[in-house]
Amino acid sequence: MKRLFLLVAAAVLLLGGCKNKDKKEPDGQSSVLSEGTEIHVLSLGKADSILILADGEAMLIDAGYVEQGAQIVDYLKAQGVTKLKYVLLTHGDKDHVGGMAQVLRAFDVEHVYLCPKKEKSEEYLAMTQAIADKKIPTSVPELLSTFTLGKGTFTVLGPGEKALADGSDNDCSIVLRYVYGERSALLMGDALSKTEKEMRDNGYEIQSDILKAGHHGKTDATQKKFVKEVAPSYAVITCGSGDDGPADDVIRVLQAFSVETYRTDERGTVVFSSDGKTWSVKTER
Repeated sequence: MKRLFLLVAAAVLLLGGCKNKDKKEPDGQSSVLSEGTEIHVLSLGKADSILILADGEAMLIDAGYVEQGAQIVDYLKAQGVTKLKYVLLTHGDKDHVGGMAQVLRAFDVEHVYLCPKKEKSEEYLAMTQAIADKKIPTSVPELLSTFTLGKGTFTVLGPGEKALADGSDNDCSIVLRYVYGERSALLMGDALSKTEKEMRDNGYEIQSDILKAGHHGKTDATQKKFVKEVAPSYAVITCGSGDDGPADDVIRVLQAFSVETYRTDERGTVVFSSDGKTWSVKTER
């Protein structure tokens, strides 16, 4: 009887071990992109948030409205993001800074870049409080300074002196040109035609494959001479529908230069991926 009990016990242990060995663990989050780069332009209506991944590192530009903070945090986690090398606020308008405090509290952040113009809104103050609570280093990036993410390099092209002197919140936007291998993207924040002209007059290298249109595709940005010089293959517009949609004039300018244009109100989140040689594009719908 004792021998029979031992045989049964051994069989149970054997079967249990086999079952555990074959059992698949629950799927976890995917690891952050280890090679190449991706630019994720989130669909948030007339608001901005852009996640950039490169060779195992992550950066977030802007964070929409305050009520979109949780959505942005969830999206980053779904991409495998656990920490951010950089967070950059192009400017302090509520549709760019709103969810930033939630992002800063949800992730480890190495450095925060802020635009030169400070704001007094509740959303902006919540962000600065989160920065202080977590003791995150901050700085205002100098014009024409550079920083790297993975194998990619960002160059700060705005705001310039004239745009800053004007004092407009939108023209105080930080403008970035991103180069990864042979490919490039120009990220305009909400910068307006004054900044576009200043960059052209200063002779900056602005030619880029991708143009993230300034100020949600409104008529005070994305001027014809500027688009001609940028010569993009793709444009992406962060916008809503109806009155929050892009101006017809801007769409016509992009069409005139045969720019393949993606609107977040129509296509949802837009993701540009590259190995440094070519871009591919995926959309939510």
